[in-house]
Amino acid sequence: MKQLFAFVILLVIIGIAGFAYRATVEAPSHATNTAPGTTACPTDAKVCPDGTSVARSGTSCQFAACTLPNIEIPEAGLSFVLPQAFTTDENAYGAEPTLIGAFQKSPIVSTTSVPDSIIVRRYPIPTGRDANAVMLSQTTYESSGIQPKAMTEFKPVIINGKTYQMIVVERFEAMVHVEYYLPRQNDVLRFEGIQHDVKNWTDPALNVRSLSTIAALETMLGTVQSNEPGN
Repeated sequence: MKQLFAFVILLVIIGIAGFAYRATVEAPSHATNTAPGTTACPTDAKVCPDGTSVARSGTSCQFAACTLPNIEIPEAGLSFVLPQAFTTDENAYGAEPTLIGAFQKSPIVSTTSVPDSIIVRRYPIPTGRDANAVMLSQTTYESSGIQPKAMTEFKPVIINGKTYQMIVVERFEAMVHVEYYLPRQNDVLRFEGIQHDVKNWTDPALNVRSLSTIAALETMLGTVQSNEPGN
């Protein structure tokens, strides 16, 4: 009888030892790989305009910034892929509060030429007005100083599912300036393409959208991610 009792006690001891072993050896496989003192961030990813992705990091688990050629303008809820050969024009900032992005491409042939430009502006929609009123008031034909009288002077252009209102505001002395407006709920974004050294700028049949800088701008517009702040 004593031998049977001792055998039962032995089985209980072996069971307790086995449970303790599993708790100390197997349990870590179910834990996170987070080091002591760090934050375990969600594993979701943010897709950048160029198709790459970034993860969350840091104590606040914010998404890392997308790297070039991606451009992010958080205050406008805007991001896009900057066209090749364009760089940020740091000298353009500070002069105009509506200016949120300025980029330029150095001339390929002549060092005396003015660089082509891509400019991004943001206009709030005042209370009691709409996006059309803002577009009309912010557009000026540069040679004459006259503003368009109706939205029929703009051309709707659909790029990657977004409808932009396009207008040519300047064709003068080998320079072509085109503007693309993107209306949102509370503001209007304006994307400008300015190309210099256009040899056939006087040709009535010139398709300005085929010019290299304007075409590059349209390619950029196809990558736009727009998430208006506050919405």
